[in-house]
Amino acid sequence: MTPGWEAGEYLERPLQELLDDVGGADPAPAAGSVTAATVSLAAALTAKVAHRSSTQLPDAGALADRATALRDRVSALITADAAGYAEVLAAQRRGSGKAEAMAEAVRIPAEIAEAAADIAELAAVLAEEGNPNLRYDALAAVDLADQGAAVAASLVSANSAAAGDAAADAALAAARRATDTAAGVVRPH
Repeated sequence: MTPGWEAGEYLERPLQELLDDVGGADPAPAAGSVTAATVSLAAALTAKVAHRSSTQLPDAGALADRATALRDRVSALITADAAGYAEVLAAQRRGSGKAEAMAEAVRIPAEIAEAAADIAELAAVLAEEGNPNLRYDALAAVDLADQGAAVAASLVSANSAAAGDAAADAALAAARRATDTAAGVVRPH
């Protein structure tokens, strides 16, 4: 079996393989893939709270569907980020194609940051209006998404000098939106 991200989509493999690869000596997967996995789990947790909030919220099914769609969008980026980072390293070794590789290395965490902000907002609604027995699950999803957006934005910033600042601005705006959502959610004492 091929080790690392080249062995196929992480979603089709045991979680242990992602953990081993992240903790291994190869450069990829790294922070971007970990962030995509974390934000995906925040979305899944948000969907769970929504599914179990139908008594409190008439649109709970639609909220669950939106959270699931965000989970699917971001979970596809776990392997894509590793592949993108590996392509940056390969382009550096080749001495060509670096600009294109860096643009992709910026696009992926920017997409993660944007989705994370959306997840934080959904989870905040559920924390305040959803099933009170799952309030702490919803708050955990808010916090995980908030931190995921912040990490993704930092990855965009680290790589944006080579790829352009528009993506960095969008990712930072998404991170601020997630942080504002997390700060604004009412938390029990």
